Amino acid sequence: MQCDLCGSAMEFGLTRWHTRCRCCHLERSSLSPDINGLNVMDESERAAALHALRIQNFSTLLAWLARECPPTPSSRMLEVGCAHGWFMEQARTQYCVQGIEPDTTIANQAMAKGLDVRQGFFPSALAEGEVFDIIVFNDVLEHIPDVRAVLAHCHAHLTAGGHVVINAPDSRGCFYRASKWLARLGRLRSFERMWQLGLPSPHLYYFNTRAIAKLAQATGFTLEKSIVLPAILTRGLARRIHYAGGMSEHKAYFLAGCIRILMPLIKISGHDIRVWLLKKHPNSNESKAAVISS
Repeated sequence: MQCDLCGSAMEFGLTRWHTRCRCCHLERSSLSPDINGLNVMDESERAAALHALRIQNFSTLLAWLARECPPTPSSRMLEVGCAHGWFMEQARTQYCVQGIEPDTTIANQAMAKGLDVRQGFFPSALAEGEVFDIIVFNDVLEHIPDVRAVLAHCHAHLTAGGHVVINAPDSRGCFYRASKWLARLGRLRSFERMWQLGLPSPHLYYFNTRAIAKLAQATGFTLEKSIVLPAILTRGLARRIHYAGGMSEHKAYFLAGCIRILMPLIKISGHDIRVWLLKKHPNSNESKAAVISS
């Protein structure tokens, strides 16, 4: 097997569905998405568990973007996989925002709030020649097959000098590295949970800065900057653990208490969420077209 990003050899990882690139350290799974399939999750519980953290992180992300890519009254933004529209609700004060969401039920809920959302997949939900100044993936790119082709399509739908924002889990993060350590000891549950095994949209990738730089280079972009975001918020933490981990409430509250005690150590041990800012490189149409056609 070859790495999707740099073409180097992939090696077998910690499970039968997990592999790792020897060069750029991209991690990949062979898990299969099943959006709009029979495996339906309790979306209301998921939304309640994630809302506070996502709102805080989206506010931080938009403030950072405003400094790095100052918006104009005509700036157009596309959020791929916009879910409930929480990011769009904040971003529409600065941008003309369009969203794409593949899950039919969630897309309808976002549209009911008056948000400009199309139900479908990227890039087929877009018209040919439709372009944006910024394309954003909030906890989405790691769930999409063939990430290299996805970035090539982003290139085609961006204005000159446009940007791609990748907000995703970082394989160098504290919690992910801890789950791998436990997996090597035969305790796979945390590792499987990190990859969202059994959910309609499992993780297909775990990125790191080196891998993202390779991805950018291969698809006509330049990696400009990155920032880190918190992966946990102490407020509502037990509820989120109860939802994500499938464990009893008593155990979730106990684990949340332990995490609160360890928070100072966690903050210096590696951040589990990173945002990478990619800029469309001028005169790169030939490399982009080659990636799409390959």
